[in-house]
Amino acid sequence: MALPEIPDDTPGDRPNVAPEERSFPWKRNLIVLWFAQVVTTLGFSFTFPFYPIFFGELGVAEIDRQAFLAGLSGGLLGLGMGLFAPIWGIVGDRFGRRLNIVRAMALGGAFLILSGYAQTPSQLVLSRFFIGATSGVVPTIMALVAAHTPHHRISLASGATMSALLLGTAIGPLFGGLIFDNFGMRAAFWSTGLALFFAAGMVIVLAREDFVRPPSLKSPFDPFRSLWKLVGNSTFLPVLLMVMMLHAGVLMITPAIAGLVETADGGSATATATGVVFAAMGIAGAASSVFMGWLAGRVGIRRVFIGAAAMASATSLGPFFADGYWALVGLVAVVSLFQGGLAGLLQGLIAMRTPAGQHGASFGASQVAHATGTALGPLAGGAAVVTFGLRSVFLVNVGLFAAVLVIAIVLISGKAVEASRAGSEPES
Repeated sequence: MALPEIPDDTPGDRPNVAPEERSFPWKRNLIVLWFAQVVTTLGFSFTFPFYPIFFGELGVAEIDRQAFLAGLSGGLLGLGMGLFAPIWGIVGDRFGRRLNIVRAMALGGAFLILSGYAQTPSQLVLSRFFIGATSGVVPTIMALVAAHTPHHRISLASGATMSALLLGTAIGPLFGGLIFDNFGMRAAFWSTGLALFFAAGMVIVLAREDFVRPPSLKSPFDPFRSLWKLVGNSTFLPVLLMVMMLHAGVLMITPAIAGLVETADGGSATATATGVVFAAMGIAGAASSVFMGWLAGRVGIRRVFIGAAAMASATSLGPFFADGYWALVGLVAVVSLFQGGLAGLLQGLIAMRTPAGQHGASFGASQVAHATGTALGPLAGGAAVVTFGLRSVFLVNVGLFAAVLVIAIVLISGKAVEASRAGSEPES
């Protein structure tokens, strides 16, 4: 049976651009939400890269077991996201996406502060499920950005939003490492919660939404039927599969980084040294995300995505051979230069194919794929570390990015490259 093709979505091919997109101050909103996303991700990154070290503080002495528990906690985070993201997305479509962003930040901040009071490894692992179930900030911000951004600017806006995610990921480990090394694990969690509360205040004061509540439902199951009709087809499912695989590949190496830093020549066991590695990855990925979003508007998503996926797979082999600390830092940054923009391009494809009024639901579905990757990536990485050693995660990553490349070549058509170039025309 022939595989379906995913159109290379580009400006001008979606008929349902809402009239308010032409008058709504989408650039201002994008800037506000960009800063809110940076602050939110910065806060999350105070703690996320250092879970192996946190488990050591709670009495887990073996490095491989620390990595496994970090992977397990990441799996529960993904499970919580996957179960609740579609529900929160539908809530956003019915009651307002801006309100949904504030809800995600406030609840996520509260549960992160509570995580700072964990007394045992099992309590810390379990807390990750509740953080995943109640937060989910990324899809809520993407839904609001997509709802009001002109169609031919979606690739750029998606890339910019993902760059905020990656930049926060880059800066956060540095601050988190300093907080952890100087004030301890619990202070890092409490700082994370406060950062999310601050971001929620930014959205309340500065973000805007022209929201009209949809008509009353005939059945409470109608939104879920509409969601399945939207994403359960040959156009969306392969994109969601790539979202899952890409995010799993990115997070697969996370459980191994702290151990690699500790055992590398010139490395150390400090959280700050681990934070430098994640900072290098995040800065490279943020620059890549903005650049690829801009480039896709000129030469087409297909060319940019396939080229980046090919290079991400090829360069993922490099860190496997890194013996020194700074070699590890440099080589993982090179991988991020190519993988960083892939997520933004996929989110742009989803936004372009979503009818007006369903962005919350579609990005909620995307978050399910994202959450599945969040669950499987750290679990697979932790299992690979225990079974084959720390460096094995990079070999698995080569295969994952190669699989993404094959899916993209087979399923993304190049029919709209010329229309993509048209999308670079100025917009006020």
